[in-house]
Amino acid sequence: MSTTIEYPVAPRLQTPAPPSIETVAIDTIRTLSIDAIQAANSGHPGTPMGMAPVAYTLWQQFLRFDPQDPVWPNRDRFVLSAGHASMLLYSLLHLTEVRAVSKDYETLGEMSVPLDAIKTFRQLGSRCPGHPEYRWTSGVETTTGPLGQGLSTSVGMAIGRQWLASRYNKPGFEDIFDFNVYALCGDGCMMEGVSSEAGSLAGHLQLSNLCWIYDNNHITIEGSTAITFTEDVATRFLGYQWNVVRVGDANDISMVARAIRTFQNTKDRPTLIIIDSHIGYGSPHKQDTSAA
Repeated sequence: MSTTIEYPVAPRLQTPAPPSIETVAIDTIRTLSIDAIQAANSGHPGTPMGMAPVAYTLWQQFLRFDPQDPVWPNRDRFVLSAGHASMLLYSLLHLTEVRAVSKDYETLGEMSVPLDAIKTFRQLGSRCPGHPEYRWTSGVETTTGPLGQGLSTSVGMAIGRQWLASRYNKPGFEDIFDFNVYALCGDGCMMEGVSSEAGSLAGHLQLSNLCWIYDNNHITIEGSTAITFTEDVATRFLGYQWNVVRVGDANDISMVARAIRTFQNTKDRPTLIIIDSHIGYGSPHKQDTSAA
């Protein structure tokens, strides 16, 4: 009598779903930044790794600019107050193909930050110096480096928009000048006195076109911020008459987008978006350390 033996069928392996375009874009910003820093053997990869999702969300969904005309007068301004994280900005300028501009502000037929320029990051004469420099690299709105300096400059830009709007916007033409100003800052910026002075003035002037995005990673070059900085930043800015929004995870791009929409819908005061992040996100040995 014959017996049929039935063997269990091995489960079919499922092909993993491809990563989303958002994930690919964010990881491209991260890897391009850290590759350039590694090749130069110099630089600060922590902020590009931790804040790439925030930068992607802002530039992809909200920042109003024309890569073919980087000096368009009504463009939104992006200020990297944490200038040491310059490779984050260079990656964004490269990936969005922002055009170069001559000294006479004429748009040229070449990219501001081609890949060859990124390969010379932090080298003498490079278009990608260690800290962003205005008029040296097209698309850089202001020179930054000393922490907090970009924040005060962003207040001046926001005031400039109000001044221009008061003189050129007319009934039926309210959007001739209606640009927003975004500044990305870190713990070091918030520890500087200039951020307090600029923040107080912005709140007093009700600069509703100004948004500071605070990378709250609790790390400075000296280590944990707990060494010298334990103040409640949110309460401080509420006292300056700012709108304050919190995002609990820099990788949650839907909540980042929601926070930026809150800023855009606030018409009577500036907005501070506090985003909890991990400096050096994904690094097995440097995440959440000053080494990042």
